[in-house]
Amino acid sequence: MLIKKLIKVILLLKLMAFLACTGEEPYLPEDVPGKIVGLVKPFGIAAQVDLFQGQLIQSVTADTLTGFFEMTEVLPGVYNMEFRAANYGRHILNEVIVYSGKTTATPDVYLRPMPGQILSITPANNATDISVIAAIEIDFAIPMNQTTVENNFSLQPTVSGSFSWINAAEQHNLFFTPTDQFKTKQTYTVRLNKNATTIFGDTLDFSLSSQFTTEAIKIVSSIPQDYATFVSPQIEIYLTFNSMMDRAATESKIALLPTTAGDFRWLNSRQLSFIPSGFLASNTEYEIRILPGAADIYGTYFWEGKAILFTTEPLKITSHFPANGATYVSRSSPIVITFNTYMDQAKAENSFSLSPATAGWNFQWSDLTRFQFGGTTKLQAHTLYTVKIDSTCADLWNNELPATYAFSFTTGE
Repeated sequence: MLIKKLIKVILLLKLMAFLACTGEEPYLPEDVPGKIVGLVKPFGIAAQVDLFQGQLIQSVTADTLTGFFEMTEVLPGVYNMEFRAANYGRHILNEVIVYSGKTTATPDVYLRPMPGQILSITPANNATDISVIAAIEIDFAIPMNQTTVENNFSLQPTVSGSFSWINAAEQHNLFFTPTDQFKTKQTYTVRLNKNATTIFGDTLDFSLSSQFTTEAIKIVSSIPQDYATFVSPQIEIYLTFNSMMDRAATESKIALLPTTAGDFRWLNSRQLSFIPSGFLASNTEYEIRILPGAADIYGTYFWEGKAILFTTEPLKITSHFPANGATYVSRSSPIVITFNTYMDQAKAENSFSLSPATAGWNFQWSDLTRFQFGGTTKLQAHTLYTVKIDSTCADLWNNELPATYAFSFTTGE
């Protein structure tokens, strides 16, 4: 087996050498690892470089003298990278793409010096896609005079918010939380002036400055979820956005297809519900479509649009009376059948049978989802009755019961 592998490697190398002579690039399988290379400045800080894809994939240290780093054996894909060094800020690179068998060179990364009194700031400098409700956190190395820190803290553009602190033996953290939220797709600059002091009265070594950019408008969650199945035709649809929305602009860009009328109801500035005017069809695929142009209160638009697909459950009987196996049922009690959506009354009645049959009974519908079968004559005493609704029973959209439905009961005196 080893000899076979060596032969394959030798043949591949010969092929690559031949193609190199002809000027053609060799064929590479899609899963051949690639590399990531780059420079971290200033030189000599021994920066740590971390590679993420949901979790930490690889970590290397940039060369102490040249700032050069190299990550090898990186599978093709899209990655995020974080750069950090002692007494320097962090830097984030998102969506770093590695191609099969190729080397990806990152832009030069410059880490800003961090005052000795500060360990880190979150979000990291140049971080993108930051939640509009995220808190800004500054982690201090020593206890700080809170009033002087807050007085020397600024954010541009200005955002109203509140400060909170964690002060413990090994933890000295400031949090700034926006009162409502940050604006979507906005770059913010965080500054902490060097006049902020420690509890011992020492000022910062120098002023701190860091930037981050917030996320675009997006849907955080939906009910039903995308590609949900067996959804009740009596569903109320919920959409939750990450930003406070312009209600009129948003409602005008939302549709339920096949075209369905309904009413909007806002639970709060970020969450709305759509209540269809009637029940949906059974066993049918629907699409919640959010068109480009929906906007938040800051005038940022939902550019790409989104479609959420779901399929309703098959036609079914949700309840009936009498219960299956019931005994001593009153001979005058009507039989009541309830469905999960609007029914074709004629097809529902024609699919119904009662055995033994009874004379003088008829159908009465309370609405299109429920009927009762009853009359003035009484059922026979101490008799087993069987109700059947066969698969020709259909809703208004001609979706039929998947199978015959049956239940039995026994009358009393």
